[in-house]
Amino acid sequence: MNERSQQHSEMKKEIEGRAAERTLIGGSDTIGTIERVLGEVERRLADKIVLDELAEHVHLSKFHLHRLMRAATGLPLMEYIRARKLSASAHDLFERRSGGTVLDTALAYGFDHEQSYIRAFKRQFGVTPAQFRRGTEEIRLVERYDTSVLKEIREGVVFEPTFVMKPRSLYAGRRATIPIAENFERYTANAHGVSFFYGEHGKIPRKLKPSVYIGLTLYPPECSPKATDYLTSAEVSSLEGLERDWDTAVIPAGKYAVFKYIGRFHPENLTIHQLNDIWNYMDEWIMRSPYEQAHGHHFEYIDAALARADYCEADLYLPIRDREVPQSES
Repeated sequence: MNERSQQHSEMKKEIEGRAAERTLIGGSDTIGTIERVLGEVERRLADKIVLDELAEHVHLSKFHLHRLMRAATGLPLMEYIRARKLSASAHDLFERRSGGTVLDTALAYGFDHEQSYIRAFKRQFGVTPAQFRRGTEEIRLVERYDTSVLKEIREGVVFEPTFVMKPRSLYAGRRATIPIAENFERYTANAHGVSFFYGEHGKIPRKLKPSVYIGLTLYPPECSPKATDYLTSAEVSSLEGLERDWDTAVIPAGKYAVFKYIGRFHPENLTIHQLNDIWNYMDEWIMRSPYEQAHGHHFEYIDAALARADYCEADLYLPIRDREVPQSES
């Protein structure tokens, strides 16, 4: 079991009784919203699809819709729609090799002009429609996004991880020891984070990204299983001269699995309840992955510039390394 999993199992023992007594905050339908967008896109592949109309269809702001769909599909929403149109049109081109023109296909998928369709097709697949029809090269299609890979979390959704290599990083802020049971009851870490961000975050010099909050959880081997060290912080370019005024941390370079969570509330209201569910998902993921946790820490990355009253976006960074496979006895 990795370090975070050990810490998490202790936490679950501590709060299990309390959790059972609480009612889940109104069930989220974020995956259902994504499905409705995907269904509307598929239904209207032959039409000109406008972002405003899709946002109105699912009762989201354009900003929220764009961020949600990009997190899911890995593409800006309009780029995903264009890729789906072109992929569907490629099937028609293949089926109609003995009849029908490129112009017919272009018009059938909402393109006003044959040349604009040809340019878009070549950008997407590297060949023109005519070359594809008479050639032997395969092309990579973009199929309808499969939401079965998503995990519904109360009031939001967590996405499959992406992977990054992060260089050695430096953090300055305020460190506190957070009792796990108290945090579950009183949202202690959340209170520390909100107070720090609005009261002190702006005073930290040499921030790499002025609007980004880092919640760095540290659990070294000597750390009590009933508490964690939590550094409310900003990432900085240098710690020179900061140690006397701020608590600091130096994190070595390494590989991270990054789990994006999107919720329907302001990041100020991201508490142990949502995070506990996300950590459960992360623990399940790492147990079936070829990785193990690399270091005794993880952190939340929240860009306040993206925050809205009904929109929370948080990236959870988990340090990983390849799992060691025991050598079989000779």
